[in-house]
Amino acid sequence: MKASKLTIMGLALLFTGLTVCKKPEAEVSEAPKKPADLSAVVVFAVGDSKIQHADQTEEKAQLGALLKTGDNVVTGDNGKVDIQFADGSSIRISPKSAIDFAKLSQDNAGTTDTQIALVSGKVFAKVNKAKKEDNFTVVTPTAIAGVRGTSFIVESAEGKPAKVKVVEGSVAFAPRVPALEKLSEEEISKNSDLKKLQESIAKAEVILEKDQASTQSAKSAELAKSADIQSLDLSKAFKTTEKEKLVVESAKLTKNEEQEIKTIVTVDKQTAQEIVKLSESAQTDKLDELKKQEIDTKKQAIEKEVAKRQEEEKKKFEESLASQPKDFKSKKDIVNYYERIEKIVLVDGKTVIGAIINQENGQLIVHTENGVKKIDMDNVEEVIYDLQQKSKF
Repeated sequence: MKASKLTIMGLALLFTGLTVCKKPEAEVSEAPKKPADLSAVVVFAVGDSKIQHADQTEEKAQLGALLKTGDNVVTGDNGKVDIQFADGSSIRISPKSAIDFAKLSQDNAGTTDTQIALVSGKVFAKVNKAKKEDNFTVVTPTAIAGVRGTSFIVESAEGKPAKVKVVEGSVAFAPRVPALEKLSEEEISKNSDLKKLQESIAKAEVILEKDQASTQSAKSAELAKSADIQSLDLSKAFKTTEKEKLVVESAKLTKNEEQEIKTIVTVDKQTAQEIVKLSESAQTDKLDELKKQEIDTKKQAIEKEVAKRQEEEKKKFEESLASQPKDFKSKKDIVNYYERIEKIVLVDGKTVIGAIINQENGQLIVHTENGVKKIDMDNVEEVIYDLQQKSKF
């Protein structure tokens, strides 16, 4: 099924929000205006992924598809989707992930509020907070990450603790107890145990800066599984939040994680608006075949340009692995970064162990404990791939 068509007003709101009407000359009391709903747009997609809209319609995740509050994206085994928001922020949804768009809004002062629920999987984000008041939050079933202008990664495997890695900027990371969130402040204030639990959760928050990470403990994550407050042992819950503090550690990104965060697709505002218009026009039933071909041609041109830019960024990153290599002290460091290691057997019987970065001009480019080495293919007898994988450590 196709998603419902945007109105012309809906298009106007995509990156600007509601226009504020002039106040009448006569002084009359006005009800507070509700925040304007915004949309996010898919700017890149590969593999098998789908969008499930709040109105129960469904469509393939592809260039120009729009997302609003209440929509969700599910990526397949090989699916990957880049989404751009009204403020220029963007995310990449990894394969085998599920994301709910809990809130996409903007108030009369132009302050944006973006709340994403990572149901399961992994998301990479580049947040562009134009104002200090702007809010960008990623919520997992067990924890919450409040972003303060940054690039970061959030991972939440189903039924497991949440993980956060900060690449740039900072993130406020804290555990969640959804059963407590369902109660009003008045209900919580009347119960001393609930109040203590609320305060202990607030104290558990840590601020993660650049190159820092944190993983929630299994016991802390377990608190999130209680369906309601009655099924929660408050005394035990309080002790858990007090004892199971979030630990700040060094963020050790893998090569794939670095590559993903650096190649997230973003487009300028004009291109984003053009993508939306083309998508909306393509859904019009009255188009003749010639017009449909024209729209398809324009969409394909944008898709080709975006894919080209991403490939250029990917190539630039891969070249930097050899020209500006990381200093690894052991084979384990190499495996942790590249997530695998190879054994190259030379014709003279010697061996080289390391991660193959690339193969070009008849040479293997290999990252070893002693730096990057170039090996002529004529001198290679055999390559044993995946000699060691990260999961084996």
